[in-house]
Amino acid sequence: MSADNFGTTSSPERARSHSWGGPEARAELRRLAEDARTRTGFGVSIVDVLRGDGFLEPVAFAGSEDGEAELGQSYPVRHMRRVAEAGTRYGKFVFLAEEDMDAELQEALRGHGYVPALPDSGAPDRWRTLDMLVATLTDPSGRTRALLHLDEPLSGRRPGPQELWHIADTLELVLQSVLVTVDREELTRHARLDETARAVVRAASRRLGGRDLLAEVHPHLVVGFRASSLVVRLHDHPQDLDDDRGCAADLPPALDGAIEAASRRAWRSRTVVIAEPGGVWGDGELARHHGRALADHLAAHDASELLVVPVGAGHEAMGTLLVVREGRENRWTEAESQAALGVGHDVGRALLSSRAHEREQQLIVELQQLDEYRRQLIDTVSHELKNPLGVILGHLEMLESVPDLPAEAQTSLAAMGRSAGRAQTVVNDLLLMSSVGTHDHTVGFPVDLGDVLAEVCADEALRAAQQGVVLRIAPGAGPLVVSGQGAELRSLVGNLVSNAVKYSDAGSAVDVSLHRSRDEVVLTCADHGLGISEDDRQRLFTEFFRSTNPDALQRPGTGLGLAIVARIADRHGAHIDVESAVGVGTTFRVRFPAAADDPAGTTPARDGHGAVRRLGARVAAG
Repeated sequence: MSADNFGTTSSPERARSHSWGGPEARAELRRLAEDARTRTGFGVSIVDVLRGDGFLEPVAFAGSEDGEAELGQSYPVRHMRRVAEAGTRYGKFVFLAEEDMDAELQEALRGHGYVPALPDSGAPDRWRTLDMLVATLTDPSGRTRALLHLDEPLSGRRPGPQELWHIADTLELVLQSVLVTVDREELTRHARLDETARAVVRAASRRLGGRDLLAEVHPHLVVGFRASSLVVRLHDHPQDLDDDRGCAADLPPALDGAIEAASRRAWRSRTVVIAEPGGVWGDGELARHHGRALADHLAAHDASELLVVPVGAGHEAMGTLLVVREGRENRWTEAESQAALGVGHDVGRALLSSRAHEREQQLIVELQQLDEYRRQLIDTVSHELKNPLGVILGHLEMLESVPDLPAEAQTSLAAMGRSAGRAQTVVNDLLLMSSVGTHDHTVGFPVDLGDVLAEVCADEALRAAQQGVVLRIAPGAGPLVVSGQGAELRSLVGNLVSNAVKYSDAGSAVDVSLHRSRDEVVLTCADHGLGISEDDRQRLFTEFFRSTNPDALQRPGTGLGLAIVARIADRHGAHIDVESAVGVGTTFRVRFPAAADDPAGTTPARDGHGAVRRLGARVAAG
C-alpha cells in the first residue's frame, strides 16, 4: 500500500473530536461492524473514518464496552500508515504481529485507539495485545476513506494465512457496504451545501447589488448550514448586511477585530474555524485570547457551535459567514467544512460580480448625465447661434441687392456669405444630432423611401453636375415603404448621397438604389471616390471625426453627417454595412425593416410632412 493513500494530517495540534457524520450514519456503521465481528469470530470490530483534516476518527465500535470511550476521538494517520507498510497483506486486510513492530510503533499504538487487556496464555500462537488486523477501504481513485479493525479473536489465537484469506473473502461485501455508507454520508452533507452554492450562483446571475444579493442568498445559507442564525460581515463594511442584529451570530463588537483577523487567517489556510463550549478549533490565536468570550457568548444564546467561514475570491479575503448552529445531536463535520469553503468562494465571486455590476451601473449613470449635459450644451449653443446667423445672412442678402456695389464689396459679401453658410450648416447639423440623440426607436409613419430618394437626388443633382460627377438612381420597382419619420429619413439619405458626391472626383459616378430583400428595404449608395482606410472605418460614425486622409480633409465638412446617419438608422431599427477600399470607393448599405402593415411593399404612403415628389427625371437614371 502506498503511504500517500492515507493523506496527511493538516495540523499538529490536537484535533476536534466527534467531527464526522451524523447519528444515522454512525448507527449503520455500528451495525456493519457488529456483522463483521460475528461473521469472523472476533470479539471486537471497529470502523475508523479518515476525515478531511487528515485525522482518523473511530465512529463505530462493536464488542467490548471498554472501547466505547474511544468513539469520536481522533488520532494521526501516520501510525496506521506504518502498520500498512510493515504488515502482510491478505486481500484488503493487513496483519502485523506485535513482535514485528519496533518499540516506537508499539508505544504510539498504545497511546492511540483501543488497546485490549488480554491474559497471557503462554501459547505461541496466542493473540497479543498490539496485534493488528485491519482492512483499508479506498475509493476508485485509491484514496483511503476508512479502516475496519478486528481484535480479540474468540479463539484467543492468531488466525493462520488460510483463515486470514477466508476473513478477507467473507467480509468483502461488508467492506463495500462500509465504503458506501461513508461516501453517502459525506455526499449528503456536501449536496446540501452544494445546493446552497448553486443558489448563490443563480443570485449572482441576476446582477443584483451587494445588499440585494446577500438578502437573496441569506435564506439559502441558513438552510444549507442548518443554522439557527447567520450573519454576513464584509471586511470593508463596518455594519452587518442583514436584519439579524441581536441574534446569536451577531457577536459583541469587542470581538469584531479578532474575528476578522481569524477569518483572514482561515482564508489563507483554507480552513473553517469552529468555536464550541469546549474549545476553538482551527485558530490557536483566537482560542488563546478569545476562547472564553466565545464560549460565554454561545452559552448565553444556548448554542453549541459557531462557524467562522471565510468569504473571498482569488487572493482577496472579502468577509466572513458567521454561523451559529444547534449541533448537539448532529455536529458540524470536517466534510462539511470542505464544502463550506466552496460556498465562501462562491459568495465571494458573487460579491465581486455584484460590485462590478454596481460600478458599471454607476458609470452608466455618469455617462448618461454627461451625455445629457453635452446634449443640452450643444442644443443651447446651437440655438443661440442660429438666430444671429439668420440675421447675418438676411442682411447679407439685403446688401447684395444694393445696386452699383464696388467689386471689392461684392467679393467681401460673397466671402461672408460662404462663411456664414458653413456656420449655419454646422448649427443645423448640431441641432439635428441633438434631436436624434436618443437611441429609442422613433414613433413611425409609413414612408416611401423611393420618394425620399428621388427628392434627395434631385437636390444633389446640381452640385454633382458642378463637380463633374454623374449621379445615377435606381429607385426600385413600386413603392418601398418603411416605418419612420420622413424628415429624419431624408437627412439619413441626404447625408449619404451628399458625402458620396463630395468625396468623388470629376468624371466618376455615384450610384444610389433601393430594392426589397425579403422583409427588408435596402438602400445602397456607392461611389468610386477616395475610399476609407480600415482604421478610419472603426471611427466612421464617431461625432466630429472626418478622416485621417489628407485628401479628404481638404474637402469641407463638419464630421457630423455619418454620426447623424448612424443615430437615425438606430432609431429606425436599421443596420448599416460599409465596404470600402482606399482609391477604389465606398459602398454604404442601410437595411430597414419593411413596414409591418405593408409586407408586400405595394401601398404608397405619406408621413405627415407633406407630399414628396418624384423628380428622378432630373438625374441620370441607372
